[in-house]
Amino acid sequence: MSAVRAPVDCERMQTRAPFALREFATRLGREESLGAVHAAVLRAAQALRPVVESGAVLAACSDEFNGELRSAFERDVARQLSAPNVPSTRRVFAVSNLGGRIEPGAIALANLHFTARSQRAGEKLLLLEIASHVGRRELAGGGTHWGELDRFGTSSPCCGALRLLLDGPASAAAVRFPWFDQLTAFFGPQRLASLRADGGPHAMLRTAVVHAVLQSETALVDLLREPPDTPTHVLLVALVAVNRRGTDNAIPVGLHHLRFASGVARTLEGTALRSTPEELAIDDSRSFVVVSSRFAEEAGEELPSPRAAHRSPVATVVRERARQPAVRELVARHRRQLGLLENQEQARKIYARPALRAFLQALSIAAPEVALAALALEDEREVLRAAELGELARLDLRGAEAQGVLKGLEPSLQQLGHREAREVLESLLSERHPFLGDDRRS
Repeated sequence: MSAVRAPVDCERMQTRAPFALREFATRLGREESLGAVHAAVLRAAQALRPVVESGAVLAACSDEFNGELRSAFERDVARQLSAPNVPSTRRVFAVSNLGGRIEPGAIALANLHFTARSQRAGEKLLLLEIASHVGRRELAGGGTHWGELDRFGTSSPCCGALRLLLDGPASAAAVRFPWFDQLTAFFGPQRLASLRADGGPHAMLRTAVVHAVLQSETALVDLLREPPDTPTHVLLVALVAVNRRGTDNAIPVGLHHLRFASGVARTLEGTALRSTPEELAIDDSRSFVVVSSRFAEEAGEELPSPRAAHRSPVATVVRERARQPAVRELVARHRRQLGLLENQEQARKIYARPALRAFLQALSIAAPEVALAALALEDEREVLRAAELGELARLDLRGAEAQGVLKGLEPSLQQLGHREAREVLESLLSERHPFLGDDRRS
C-alpha cells in the first residue's frame, strides 16, 4: 500500500516555529530508531529559548519492555535539559500505568513541581512525552507480526493492556477496572467497534497509534482547561514505541507547542495523525513502517451543508449565571484561544476537539448548569441525541448533578469528528450565542 503523506503542513508551524520543530514534524508517522527520535525531541526542546528552567514528563505503560524507553528518555532528553545540580533520580515526572494513560491532574502537578525560578522571572520549558507501545515480532520465514513480542522465550501480546481492551476481559463486567473504564471512555464506542472488527495484520499498530494521539489530546485538554499561571513553553510529543528484538524503535504521531503567559495560551501550533482507525494508512513494505493519514476534505469529500441550530428554551437562571464575571472571563479566554487558530485550517482540525472538551470542562467547573444548557442547544447532533440533553436541561439540574451528566458525555465528545467538533466549538464561542455571546446580543 502506498502511503499518503501525513498532515504536517500546519500553517503557523511552517512559517513561525523554530526549524527544529518543523523538522520534527516531517518525521510524523515514520518509524526510526528510538535514539534518532529522542535526538530530534531534544533539538526541538532546545530550540524553545530562552528559558530559565526545564521539566520533563514521561507517560508510558508499566510494561517491563518499556524500560528501554524510560532509560533512554532520562539519558538522552531529560538529562540534557535539566540543570547540572538536579540528581538523575529527580529529572523525570513519570506517569506509569496500564496502557500509559494521562491521569487527570498529573500535568498540573508536574508543572507545579518544576516551577521555581520562572516564578520570579523568565520562562520555563515543560516537555511532555506520551508513549503508547506495540510489539513487533519478526517471523522466521520473513515478515512481521504486529502486536506480539518474544517475552523471555514466549510469544506474548504487546501492549497487553490494549489487547485486553480490544478483547474485553470477562472480569471487567463484575470487577471495577479503572484502567479499562478509562481507556473505554478515551477511545469511544465507534473507534473501539472499528478496532475490534479489524482482523488485519495491523490492528494492534492502529490501536497503539490511536491511543497515543488520544492521550495527547487529553493532555492538551488539561493544559487548555487549567493553563500554567507562569510563563511556560509546553512541548508535547506523542509517539508509539516499537518493542522488538534488539533496540527499540519509535513512531512519532504528534507534536504540539503551546506557550502560556499570565495563564493564557499565546501560541497553539502543531500536527498529529488522525485518531480515526480507518483513516490510518500503513506501509510496511520496507524495514521501517510508515503510518499516515489525511483529513476527509483533503480526500476530495464535500463539506456538509450548514445545519440549522436547535434552540431549546433557556431558563432565566441559566442566563443570569452565564452573565457572571467568572463565566464571561472564561468564555473570553477560550474565545481568544480559538482566535489563535484563525486562518490555520489544518490546526483548527487538529485542535477543535481538545479545545471543545477543555472549554466544556472549564465551564462545568464554573457553572455546570450553563454548560449543560449550552450543550442542550446542540442535542440534534447524532452523537449527543441519545443523551436527551434538552430534557435534562429542563429538569434544572445544578451543581454535582449537572456535572455528573457532563462527565458522562465525555465518550460522546471524544467521538465527535473534527468538523463537527469545530462546529460545536465555534457555535458555543460565537458572539451571537443565545446566552454565552456578547451581552449586547444575548
